[in-house]
Amino acid sequence: MIIVYSPEGGDVHRWDLKDVRIMAVEAEEVERVTDLDWAAARAKIVKGSMLALRAVAFVLLKREQPTLRYGQFNPAAAELDFDYSADERAAIRAAIEADPDISEEERAATLAEFAALDATLADAETAADEETPDAEDSEAVPKDSDAGASPTAA
Repeated sequence: MIIVYSPEGGDVHRWDLKDVRIMAVEAEEVERVTDLDWAAARAKIVKGSMLALRAVAFVLLKREQPTLRYGQFNPAAAELDFDYSADERAAIRAAIEADPDISEEERAATLAEFAALDATLADAETAADEETPDAEDSEAVPKDSDAGASPTAA
């Protein structure tokens, strides 16, 4: 699952949860503010829970803005969303293709929606790649930096 924060007039943030290592203290912060366990919070995002989505986006954004407090992070609902990774979309597509309870008409329509979303995502990824500086142009973070420190630690 990919968490997407697109603040109006700001840079779009995309965090792929399979690549982003959520630390226990971050998951606990999500649990505290949502009153859901970590697994339930993740499941609720897919079901449309703005509370869970905001909480996860908050802990991820807090990595970049360590002094940010949950009450200060009040994005517009349209600025938060989630997406599926390519592997997750492929698994969902395979399940749709194999589901005997879906009519051929419904299957074709659903797969067409997936194809349109894939094209949109590919365009967004291409645009993001064009905006990303080359590795040699950016500064490397030293291995002994505080980059891995917990963003929710006091």
